[in-house]
Amino acid sequence: MEEMFEFRLHGRGGQGIVVAASIFAEAVFLDGYYARAFSLFGAERRGAPVTAFIRAGKNRLMPRSRIYNPDYIVVFDSSLNMDTSMAGLKEGGTLLINSGEDDSGNLVINTGMDANFKIYTVNATGIAWKHKLAVGSFPMVNTVMLGAMGAISGLASLDSLVTSIKKRVTAKLDANISAAAEGYDSVKEVEHLVT
Repeated sequence: MEEMFEFRLHGRGGQGIVVAASIFAEAVFLDGYYARAFSLFGAERRGAPVTAFIRAGKNRLMPRSRIYNPDYIVVFDSSLNMDTSMAGLKEGGTLLINSGEDDSGNLVINTGMDANFKIYTVNATGIAWKHKLAVGSFPMVNTVMLGAMGAISGLASLDSLVTSIKKRVTAKLDANISAAAEGYDSVKEVEHLVT
């Protein structure tokens, strides 16, 4: 069976998580993979938890079900419950967190999981504010997180992400492209302790 990569994205309504999943799937497709993106909504309101899913692989036939054991978990808002967000991460999987904290030391994750996974962080909120990407007082972190996702997975090049962003983003296009590039360049792996 050909390898398939599965992503589960956790965020809040208004952060652009559903749009981000679609953009990433298209960018992955441009780089030679088949991809499918879909989402799961609770209450459709700003700030409510939202989950989106992406599958990518060389085989165009792939399941249309939710992803319970992803290779990648992407957390757009670190105030979400991390135990719930991290549930089911595959052994050796990767966690990407929007974190504005100084992560030069260890990042402590409170979960019962074994420590066999990688953690990457990017200050998506700070980058979004820097590029004036906000709706009112709500920072739009999706393009920053897209850049970071492309960098850590290797499935979507920055050029393909930019092409997809140009097709789907209509407001502040130059700022969104710059934010994606900064996310791509500034994501970093951090050491972690699991308690």
